[in-house]
Amino acid sequence: MRMIKTQFAVVAGVAAMSLSVESFAHGYLSQPKSRSYMCKLGENTNCGAIQYEPHSVEGPDGSPRFPFGGPADGTIAAAGSPAWSELNAQTPTRWAKNDIAAGTNVFTWTFTANHVARDWRYFITTPYWDQSQPLSRSAFELTPFCEYDGGMVRPPMTIQHTCEVPSREGYHVILAVWDVGDTASSFYNAVDVNFDSSDIPAIEDNPFVEVGTISGAIALNEGDVIYTRVMDTNGENFSMSASYTATAATSGAAASLELARAINSQGYFSAGEKTGATFTPIAGANKIYALENDDIQSIQVAIEFVDVESEYQAILSNVDSPIEISSTGMADVHFTLATNAAMDVAATLFDSSGATVTSDTFIIDNAMPTDDPSSCEAPEPTVPMQPVSLKLHVHEAVAGDFTLVVVATAITGNATIQSSANVTLVTAAVEPPVDDGSSSCDTSDPMASMQTAFNSSTVYTGGELVSYSGLVYKAKWWTVDTAPDATDAFELVSDVRLEYSDSAIYVAGAEAVFQGNVYRANWWTLGSSPLASTEIWSLVGPAPSC
Repeated sequence: MRMIKTQFAVVAGVAAMSLSVESFAHGYLSQPKSRSYMCKLGENTNCGAIQYEPHSVEGPDGSPRFPFGGPADGTIAAAGSPAWSELNAQTPTRWAKNDIAAGTNVFTWTFTANHVARDWRYFITTPYWDQSQPLSRSAFELTPFCEYDGGMVRPPMTIQHTCEVPSREGYHVILAVWDVGDTASSFYNAVDVNFDSSDIPAIEDNPFVEVGTISGAIALNEGDVIYTRVMDTNGENFSMSASYTATAATSGAAASLELARAINSQGYFSAGEKTGATFTPIAGANKIYALENDDIQSIQVAIEFVDVESEYQAILSNVDSPIEISSTGMADVHFTLATNAAMDVAATLFDSSGATVTSDTFIIDNAMPTDDPSSCEAPEPTVPMQPVSLKLHVHEAVAGDFTLVVVATAITGNATIQSSANVTLVTAAVEPPVDDGSSSCDTSDPMASMQTAFNSSTVYTGGELVSYSGLVYKAKWWTVDTAPDATDAFELVSDVRLEYSDSAIYVAGAEAVFQGNVYRANWWTLGSSPLASTEIWSLVGPAPSC
């Protein structure tokens, strides 16, 4: 499958290459009210599952972290998670708004699990942002207008920050980012606000106005072109566009530097760090300025990707269907993805209404070969396909027709391949129980013998399957030394319910047997038994008798 040449592609952010991240810290901005919290209150409607857990808008930090890493453009409002994709919708009227004035404002965070904090940062959309496009880095001022150091300590269950909000007019979005201190996760809260123009102070006399940003977030391949799209009162002005063509693989920061230099050499506009009337391009994000009387509405940055000589492929196959729902109400959707390169993979199961049923992310490490400079022969366009067996686990499954969507993105190179397949879940036929001597409470997994045993001295970076105590676990992020059943850096893959233990970590959705009943954790917990906290645990029903 050859990657399609894409023109006028708005620059997207670099999504962090990691597995699904579910940490043990949760929280949301309660004043002004975040988009997700307004869903819980009913002020926003048609929000999907986030209305039940507004504290869970969690995604990767990225390396470097947001705004250079983190959720990809278009998915920022949902923190890059397909589970909350409804939050990514963006129009001038889609979301309820908080009335706000420029100047001193107090931002209040409410936590349901207050783990250690690295810091909090607040970003705001530019005066020229496009209200009808999903939130992207180009919509925001990439320098936070307010920051608070978390000190790597646990904050109180409610914390307030006093910030000076910049002057704006009308509808804008404030993005509040809480960086959890000891995980690779951050919480991204979009806050929809409406400024009263009567409260905006007079603008200082300044002949320059900011009209765009070069984010520096996307690396280029040889031949890729990064360029500006100049929008004035008459539409797009092609004659004022500046561009830079990569002559080799180029980092996003270096590409931003070169485009800023091209803008300055052209003379129509200025780009870089502003000191008075002097503009200095840097390797990284560069702002673009125009004279106030130039009638420029905005300057957007786009990339034109060249055709890729080597073909990237990601082939979906062996999709289970129909799948019987187990007696415990769960189902596993098994499928195979064969790729010829290292890929980030996002798999999502949608119901017939388009709502997300379950999702997960994976990394397939199948690197493309490096060209041999001593060889006179042209490189092979593809490498052997490497099939990998993957699985989506469905809790509380219901019978019906579903759609499996798999999106594979090349880790190195510009290629995204999407595939889909129909999946049907059916209710298992009820058969009389047969006493064959085995226990319905067996907590072993025959698949464990097919996996590599956990080794306390091995460093796991995320995605590895290991066997431990007769069960299969999957690493979620970087971890070493700690046993899989004593850390949430691993998730239990085996479809079993274990007896509750005060020393075990349970994440949202995890189930455990306690005093003859099955309970489900509502959020991350350690050492709080179902008997001790009815808020943390929900009763599912009686456990099977053994």
